[in-house]
Amino acid sequence: MITKMADTLYIPDKKITVQGIDGDNAPILLEFDKEKKILVKSEKGEKSEIKFADMPLFLKLFFFTADKTSPESFAVSVKSIAGALNDAGINTELSTISVSDSDGGAVFAIGKEKRFVTANVLELSKESMRPAALKTGDEIYVFSDYHRSVLPLVFPGNIKFFKNGVFQGEWIFLRDEYKQK
Repeated sequence: MITKMADTLYIPDKKITVQGIDGDNAPILLEFDKEKKILVKSEKGEKSEIKFADMPLFLKLFFFTADKTSPESFAVSVKSIAGALNDAGINTELSTISVSDSDGGAVFAIGKEKRFVTANVLELSKESMRPAALKTGDEIYVFSDYHRSVLPLVFPGNIKFFKNGVFQGEWIFLRDEYKQK
């Protein structure tokens, strides 16, 4: 399932740039250089460089170094994502069909053996195989609006962050025609 997810999220560009706003309408820019394996995050007037190994798990799902012309590199990226999920307490050997808490859609829940078990989990949309939610410990990341996202369209248009069930913030990467006026 992780291979299918990576395949649906794959962007061939050597540098991936996604621009949007945070919950306060402040600009946010994410720039990932596949060759250097560095993510540059520009937010609230500050730039920070994050090495791939130190990148937060929710971003590793979208920014990885695979090259489809090199099946070996794709396999390495999938193994890296699976390792990061396991390190976060998500048992990638377990999965079940479940229902997303955020929108009620059908999902594949990686990390759970049965639907009603509480566990750290990565939920993939059953239709698209793209991440719908990532739940680790007391943190939840909900991904939505892929079809409304800025280019590249395989990035979520909306990422919401929760800690201990309390909304912490969101990043919005919607194309102009979908932004609220």
